[in-house]
Amino acid sequence: MLLALLWLLQVVFLSVIYEKIRLKQLYSSASQIESIIKQNGNVDLIENAARDNEACVMIIAANGTQIYSADVAKSCVIHNLPYMDVLDIVVAAKENGGLLEGIYTKKDPFQLQAVITPSQFTDQLDGSRFMIYCKEVKDGGETLGYILINIQLSPVDATVQTIRFVLSLITIIMICFSAILAGIISRRISRPIEKLSRDARQLATGDYETVFDAGGYREINRLSKTLTKTAEELGKVEKLRQDFIANVSHDLRTPLTLIGGYAEVMRDIPGENNRENAQTIIDETKRLSSLVNDVLDMSRIQSGAVPMELKEYNITKSVSDTVSRMNELLKQDGYNIYFDFDREVFVNGDEVRLSQCFYNILINAVNYTGQDKKIYVEQKIEGNNVKISVTDTGEGISKEDMPYVWDRYYKNNKNHKRSVTGTGLGLSIVRSVIKAHGGSCGAYNTRDKGACFWFSVARSK
Repeated sequence: MLLALLWLLQVVFLSVIYEKIRLKQLYSSASQIESIIKQNGNVDLIENAARDNEACVMIIAANGTQIYSADVAKSCVIHNLPYMDVLDIVVAAKENGGLLEGIYTKKDPFQLQAVITPSQFTDQLDGSRFMIYCKEVKDGGETLGYILINIQLSPVDATVQTIRFVLSLITIIMICFSAILAGIISRRISRPIEKLSRDARQLATGDYETVFDAGGYREINRLSKTLTKTAEELGKVEKLRQDFIANVSHDLRTPLTLIGGYAEVMRDIPGENNRENAQTIIDETKRLSSLVNDVLDMSRIQSGAVPMELKEYNITKSVSDTVSRMNELLKQDGYNIYFDFDREVFVNGDEVRLSQCFYNILINAVNYTGQDKKIYVEQKIEGNNVKISVTDTGEGISKEDMPYVWDRYYKNNKNHKRSVTGTGLGLSIVRSVIKAHGGSCGAYNTRDKGACFWFSVARSK
C-alpha cells in the first residue's frame, strides 16, 4: 500500500502537484508585490519576493512606461519579448477586466488570444511551458500600474523517469526485504509455538513435570508461564488423586479385613458368635458406608445431580442438636464440645446438606484436636450472614497445607490415628455445598493453638 501510494504521488500525479505548487507561488508573489506597490513601492522588497518564488517581474506604469524589472528566472518570456508585445499584454489584461493568464510554449509563437483558465493548464504538456500573468493594480479606483509575472512550468518528464527508475529499485528492494523479514519474523514466532506444541504433547502423556520455556515474544512468554503453572497444578491434582486412591484403598481394606476376619471367627470358632463380634462387623460396615457415601456425595454435588432443597429452618437448633448428639457419642472417649451463641438464627437453605457440612467440620476437629479433647463451636452474626466456626486445640495447619485443605482428595497424614478415617472429601464437600448456597468458608490457625474452620451463609431473619 505504501509503495502504491508512492507511485501515485511521485509518478502519476507529480506533474499536477508540481503545477499547483508553482501556481500557488505565482499568486502569492502577485499579492505580495501588489501590497508593496500600494504601501511604499520598495524595489528591494519586490526583488526579494521575485527571487523567493523564482519569478520574473515587470511593473508597468499606467502611462505605459516600465518602472521596475526583475529578470531572475531562466528563459524568461516577458523579458525576451519586444516591448510593444509587452504593452499588448497590458492592454489585453485591461480589456479582460484587469487580469490576464496565459500559457506559452516554445513550440508555438506567443498569442494573446490563447487566454485559458488554470484548470486547462494540463492540456498543454509538450515542451517548456511558461505562465504569463498580468494584473492591474488599483488603489481607491485609481490605476497605479500593471504587474507582469512570468514563471516557468518546468517539464517534469525527465524527473518522472528518474523517480520511476528509483521507485522501481526501491520496490524490488522492499519486496525482497519484506520477504526476508517475513521469513525471520514467522520463524521467530513459529519456533516457540512449535516448542510449546511439543511440550504440550509431552504434558498430555502425563508428564506433569514439563516446563514450558519457549521464549519469543512477550505473549508467548506469558503463555509459557501459564502452561507451566497449569502443569504444576495438574501435577498437584494427580498427586492428590494418587493419595486419594491410597487413602481409599487403605480405609476400605481395613474395615473389609475386620469384617472378613470377624465373620470367619464367628463361623469357625464355637462360642464366638456373640453380640460384641456382631457389633464390630456392624460398626465397620457403617464405616465402609460412610466412605462410599462421601465419594458419591462429592461426585453428585459437583455434577449438579443433587439439587438443593431450600427452605427456612433454625440453623442454631440444628447445630445445637448435632453438638448434643456428638457429645453423647464421644463422652466415653473424653471429648467435650462447647457451643456458644447469643440468639437463634434462621436461614433459607438445605438443612440436610448444611447439617452435613457442619458435621464434616466437627468430625475433622474431633480427629485433630489436642490432648484435652476440647472443641469449641461458635455462632456469630455478621451483617446479613451467620457464621458457624469450629475450633480445635490441635497442632494447627502448616503453611504448606493451608492452601489445599479444601481441595478434593486432600488429607493430612500427620498424627493419623484410627479414628481419623475418610477419603479426604469431607471439606471439599463442605466447600461445594456452601458455594451452592452462595456462602463462603475458610480456615485459619488460632493465636493459641489449633485450627479454626468456618462457613458463612445468608440468614433469613
